[in-house]
Amino acid sequence: MLTAEKHLDLDTSLVRIAAVILKELKRKGAVAFEALRKLIIRRVGEDGELMFLPALRFLFLLGRVEYHAKNDVIELVGVNNAD
Repeated sequence: MLTAEKHLDLDTSLVRIAAVILKELKRKGAVAFEALRKLIIRRVGEDGELMFLPALRFLFLLGRVEYHAKNDVIELVGVNNAD
């Protein structure tokens, strides 16, 4: 269970980083890995880089993203892009 702690910075939390990733992927469908990492750093700050990979793993476990090694691209899956 995810619980908030007294010293948790909500701006750099796993859930916020995952939400930013999902928003960008929903807008574009697929984004290059490095471009997505730079976007997180730009929007959240340097601390966002620490939670970037855990957030991607979280979304992968939920079945929301796939990684295509051939193109080095993260793709949104399992979500209707019409919204």
